[in-house]
Amino acid sequence: RKCCCSFDRKNSRSERLDIMQRLIFTILALTLIGSTTAVLPFAVAKAEADENVIYLLDQSTILGGSADPEITSQCFTYYMPLLNQISLNFSVQYELCVTVASQAATKLTASATQNRATLVNETSTICNAFASCNSESNNLDFLNCYATAASADFNEFFNISTSASNAAVSLKSGLQQISDTEQICQNKAQQTYSMQTTKTYKELYACFANGLPTASTSASTTGITTNT
Repeated sequence: RKCCCSFDRKNSRSERLDIMQRLIFTILALTLIGSTTAVLPFAVAKAEADENVIYLLDQSTILGGSADPEITSQCFTYYMPLLNQISLNFSVQYELCVTVASQAATKLTASATQNRATLVNETSTICNAFASCNSESNNLDFLNCYATAASADFNEFFNISTSASNAAVSLKSGLQQISDTEQICQNKAQQTYSMQTTKTYKELYACFANGLPTASTSASTTGITTNT
């Protein structure tokens, strides 16, 4: 009968640990989801990064053996600010990618607008040369005026065509380069977020089993920086 009671106690402890594991994982998963307070597209980027983190965490053992409530509370108190800082850093880095890309696109668009104004002025001059011929009452003078204007402006037409074509190619390639650079920047921010979050969660799980890190190890726990 004593063996039976001992078996029941072991089962009971195992069940409590299992429940605690699921509860902690649920809390951490909800923390990831709940910390997304920014608007799209950052929310989408963070959700994608969080999916990677949750997948990695789900592959590892959540508790190493200790489910002491006091230790668990201490671990949460220590690590949650670090996790929040990682999330904040990701938000700042992501928005910086967007801001830099937006500024570059604005500058490129301003340059394209100047090119457009130049082309409009050049074509207006050509059109005015032909328009002046319309005032000729004599048909022969009118035709000669058009012939002269067309001959004089032939090179101008070619130059306008070349300038417009080059400007279009430059604008298209410039916008594409800005978009590619922004995407690379955002991917790096997501990667940093996923790696730091996963590392910190693993340290949190180790804390559940072994207690808080010592002063020597906590100084190099995450390498997390704050943004001011």
